[in-house]
Amino acid sequence: MTQHSGSAYILDALGAEGVSTLFGLVGEGNADLIDATNDHDIDFRYARHEQSAVSMADGYARSTGRVAACTLTHGPGVTNGATGLAAADRDNVPLVVLIGDTSFDGRETSLQYLDHATFTEPISAYQTRIETTETIPETLRRAFAKARVRRGPAIVEIPGDIQEGAAPDEAYEPRPSTAQRIHPDPDRLDAAVRVLEEADNPVILAGGGARAADAADALTDLAGALGAPIATTYFARGLFDADHPYHSGIAGTFMTPANDALVRNADAVLTVGAQLSGKSTRYGALYADADVVQIDVDAEAIGRHRDPDVGILGDATATVAALADRVAANPDRAASVAETVAAEGRAIQFDEQSDGPYVDPRALTLAVSDRTAGTAIVAVDSGNNTGFPAVFHELDAGGQMLVNGNFGTMGYALPAALGAQYADPERDVICYTGDGAFLQIVQEVETAVRLGLSPVVVVLNDASYGIIRHRQQREYGRDTAAEYDSPDFATVARGLGARAATVRSTDDLAVLDDFLAEKPGRPLVLDARTNPDVSRPGFPPY
Repeated sequence: MTQHSGSAYILDALGAEGVSTLFGLVGEGNADLIDATNDHDIDFRYARHEQSAVSMADGYARSTGRVAACTLTHGPGVTNGATGLAAADRDNVPLVVLIGDTSFDGRETSLQYLDHATFTEPISAYQTRIETTETIPETLRRAFAKARVRRGPAIVEIPGDIQEGAAPDEAYEPRPSTAQRIHPDPDRLDAAVRVLEEADNPVILAGGGARAADAADALTDLAGALGAPIATTYFARGLFDADHPYHSGIAGTFMTPANDALVRNADAVLTVGAQLSGKSTRYGALYADADVVQIDVDAEAIGRHRDPDVGILGDATATVAALADRVAANPDRAASVAETVAAEGRAIQFDEQSDGPYVDPRALTLAVSDRTAGTAIVAVDSGNNTGFPAVFHELDAGGQMLVNGNFGTMGYALPAALGAQYADPERDVICYTGDGAFLQIVQEVETAVRLGLSPVVVVLNDASYGIIRHRQQREYGRDTAAEYDSPDFATVARGLGARAATVRSTDDLAVLDDFLAEKPGRPLVLDARTNPDVSRPGFPPY
């Protein structure tokens, strides 16, 4: 490799696009690109599995709001990374994924040959290939633009000849941003106002799009004027302070008591950067007879799950602010909504079941929440564990929950937490995972140790694939292949270099207080032996 190789030029391009860290895993196909990081300001940080490498980039992108980059080797590297790609694609996470491919000669006879574009087409936003060194700049500019605009992984194949060849003469310049606020059509605003003002029980459902647009203030103004609660999806957790008067908490599958009182009888719902998917409607149980006004900056998202009565293409903040200026004030209803939110609350009441060798996962999550900052990043895995942080881990404005809400990927949370904490090492980062998911990704504890990161990994250990076991018991009266003997995760974690403790009671969490005060540059793994009889909030549905 020479100083002015294609690989060095590609790293220069990443830097020009605002990328400072390249996540990935080395292999035959991308070895030249990764070698070039030795002589470059771009940091290369590797995981122990390609799925994890992609999810580290995913967590970095979600927590920073910027495009993140990762690299995979050809063939098995891409197939291993596919689950991470699908997770990012379903949740609209902007990534540029550099696939190191074989050289042009003998490409299709290579042992690890794969038609990467065809393979990744269903799980990415864009696929392309650098065919000549001269096309490196334009190909990368297009990939970054696609990742930003289409909000998903952009796949870039880079043959070995391109990596090892001479760099193009053209100095790399990013494509000028065309991002702009899309202002809503006035006629559609008027139609939306009519729907909302005629409703007796209007509800606002804020999603990830509202969070990305920083629409909290505009939503507060609209809720106060209209007299409507603001329910959120999982993706919008951390949009409001915990004591916000109109924020009624998460709605849908994981329903807070406040939303149980306010959302079930909604006769109009305003969705702001949110989808009326199965999870957010409790699979059709919510908003079935309600009029729908949908606001989204993505035209393809409008009507994706249900045709709205009024669909508005527009920036969330600008559109909500325009509605707040137009609707007639309803102070009596606003006061009633605030009273109901305060009276009903956002955490489900429960009879604690912490006895014998087990801790109740609801009590555990509340205790962890009480000990960590309201502005923490909370990464949540898929499984029975998913519902407990949704309603029992409270966040303030500025906090964030990272969850693969549209694909349900086990093993997502730990690498996503590592990517988020790599972006902001001083921030409290909490990872909730189940024992089944943790066993799929446990090697990344070593990655956290190697990178000097201090996430808190809470393993809700019910010695089973919990949500599957609960479902089997409900539907078949028995479970099959869903229970097992969990290992001693604390011992395993210590063997990988982490701090660890076994938790059988919330009294055992003094170790968490000490850890957060010290932030020792290595993770803390809490093997919480949870009561296997406690299913997640809202079960069923699934």
